Amino acid sequence: MKKSLPTYFPELNYHKLPYIAIRWETVKTALLIGLFDHMARLQSASDIAARVECDSKNTEYLLNALTALGYLYKKDGRFCNTEQTEYFLTSRGDTGLAESLLAFDQWNEPALNGGMLKLVKEGAPFSQDMVSEQVWADSARKSINSSRCGRAQGIARLLSVFPDFDQWQKVLDMGAGPGLIGIAVAAAHPRLECCLFDRPVVIDVAKEVIKEYGMEDRVKTISGDYSVDPLGEGYDAIIASYTLNFYNEDKKLAPIMKKCFDALNPGGNLIIFSDGLSAEKTEPDDMVISWLPTALMGQDFSFEEDVLPRAMLAAGFVSVRTKTLTDPLIASFGVTEFHVGRKL
Repeated sequence: MKKSLPTYFPELNYHKLPYIAIRWETVKTALLIGLFDHMARLQSASDIAARVECDSKNTEYLLNALTALGYLYKKDGRFCNTEQTEYFLTSRGDTGLAESLLAFDQWNEPALNGGMLKLVKEGAPFSQDMVSEQVWADSARKSINSSRCGRAQGIARLLSVFPDFDQWQKVLDMGAGPGLIGIAVAAAHPRLECCLFDRPVVIDVAKEVIKEYGMEDRVKTISGDYSVDPLGEGYDAIIASYTLNFYNEDKKLAPIMKKCFDALNPGGNLIIFSDGLSAEKTEPDDMVISWLPTALMGQDFSFEEDVLPRAMLAAGFVSVRTKTLTDPLIASFGVTEFHVGRKL
């Protein structure tokens, strides 16, 4: 019997898989050598190579690849940034994401270049401090531009359409990071006072940002660890954006939810932005993959989709509304769950 060729599925092309990582490595290399910072105008490959102190021939190969990927424009043998690259991928100004993207990449490094194979075979390291005080401070500073490139404004716009938003007087941004979300929410309201709560090293960064935007009169700060320290009281809303993941065990989450409930005024809202893994923690794919490197290192920060609403109801909230957000400005790591718990 003659052997038949296997069925062909034209919609599938597994041969592209090994090159997906090369796409990021191409952009990452450009960011590491500061290439985009030197390309506001058309230049030859040799001139660009001299500016970044790299090999001329291989720099041209890199430039061609970046052009193919849509990050550069090439004309008559000369290269320059596209408008979006100039806006987002340099290290300059309020919208440059170079530092932020490289910071995110550091979380993935243990799983790259054979690291994932080692972790799967041998398991997570016995002890790994992935969230030292220096990590908190660095992460806050490097996330400033990623927050103000639309995410903070998108969250503020989402909250501003709440029916009682105009009546809010005091809001807490819990785990505020550099403070852009709290600043944006306060700016969307004529009178609102926003309190930013985070670790002392992070609040030091947030204070700089508050001063930069001239919001000292309406945006205040509280230093501490919200899992153990008092939150304050009299809040009309508490915002927690991708911060509860560090306390995603039930025994840690329950007392935080109770503290939030007690700190809110009657009728107040606890507003949480977080992941919500479904289908037995296999969907959505972007979120599963984004958490994979830290999970392999022994730090599973993910939430399943029903954990947070259940914890909010157990803490005493009379109702919890959940909405799935796909707006890339807010859900930058994939689909985001938006939970709103209401206190009677």
